[in-house]
This record gives sequence, structure tokens and C-alpha cells, in this order.
Amino acid sequence: TLYSMFPTMVLQEVLPENHGYFDSGWCYCEYQTAKLGEQLEEFSHDVVETCGATVRRTHGASIVHGISANDRSALDHLMSNLDAEVQRRRFHYPSDAEEVRRILGAFAMKRLLLNAIEDGNVEELRTVVARVQGQHLSRSTLDEPVNAALETPLHVAVRTGSLAAAQVLLDAGANPRRRNLRGDEPWQCFLFPRWSRAARLSRRSSPAPSPRSSPAPILPAVQGDAIGGDA
Repeated sequence: TLYSMFPTMVLQEVLPENHGYFDSGWCYCEYQTAKLGEQLEEFSHDVVETCGATVRRTHGASIVHGISANDRSALDHLMSNLDAEVQRRRFHYPSDAEEVRRILGAFAMKRLLLNAIEDGNVEELRTVVARVQGQHLSRSTLDEPVNAALETPLHVAVRTGSLAAAQVLLDAGANPRRRNLRGDEPWQCFLFPRWSRAARLSRRSSPAPSPRSSPAPILPAVQGDAIGGDA
């Protein structure tokens, strides 16, 4: 998860007797996770330029490998391509390949989800959410942090002022009590007028806290992560 949340540096150097960085299944997973999280530009722009962009925006639509989430057949093709790429990589334990497929599939869905929220494309957001639910990825996709501020997708929807996106996420089971790095729940953006409608919705959906409950521990900010190794 950290690779998708914080600026990441790719270190491709390996010992001569080892296989290449991109031949490693787990290194490939780390690289693609950081790319899907759009965390390579600051420290590894040259690597992205060399390898080609995996995630880009075109005409306001959410694109992963040039595929819109509303194109079901193309999205299936994307997942098949990811499977094929993983199959080409080396793993010390062959069974790890299935775990890498699962991780990359989940992060691809998360990228499409965030793009739809940020673009204000509610139809596409519904499509992605339905796909996430069908793959039993709701908890790992809807309630996990998506950036260095430890915001969840619901935080992002409220911050962008999208009432419709917030409603879609809440209907899908997004937890309105998740806190970000500052300790704020999504509804606490209520203080900002342009976010107020989505924040009100989040607040109405948030159950009263238990007297004995305590907020989840807040992780310290991380300046960057380095990817490397010969896994």
C-alpha cells in the first residue's frame, strides 16, 4: 500500500549474478503498484518514460492502459494482460504469482475508482464499485488510504464536493468514520462551504462513536519509499 501512497524511487541495480529488476515478480508488483498510485513522477520519472505510462488521463475519462471502466470487455482484457505479465515474471515461490495478480487487480480497480471520483464521472464510479463488489474487494478498496494524507475514497469525494460520488460510496458500504492523517473523518470537511453537501451526507451516515472507542492510530508521514532488491 505504501508504494501507492507516497513518492517512490525505483532502484533497478542488481548484482550481476541475479536476474533483472523487472524480471522479478515482486519487484514488478511494487513498480506497478507505485505507477497505479501515480507516485513515480517525483523520483522515477525517467523509469516511467522508459517503460511507458500505465496510467493516464484522456478527455476527462479514467484510463488504465487506455481502458475506460465502462468498457467491460476492454477491462476484462486489461486483467488478462496483467495476468500474462505476472506469468512472465520470476518468483522464488510460484504460488506468490497468484497473490501478485490479486494485488495488482485490486490496485487497478482503486485507480479507476479514484479517477472516476476526481473526474466527477458518477456513471463510471458506479461501474467500478459494482466491479469491486463483484470481486469481493470492497473493504480493501473503499476503506483503505489512497494518498499521503491517508484519505479514503470517501474523503476524496467529500473534498472534491461530489455529493453523488459520496452517495455511491456510502451505498456501497464505505466507512464514514475512517480518519485521515489529521484525524479527520470525511464529514469534518463540513467547515468548508463548497464541500458542505457531501460532508453533511457523510455525517448523517456516520454512527455515533462508542464511549469506549478510540481513534485508530495515526501513521507518521513518510517522505518517500525506495523500491529495490532481487526478490
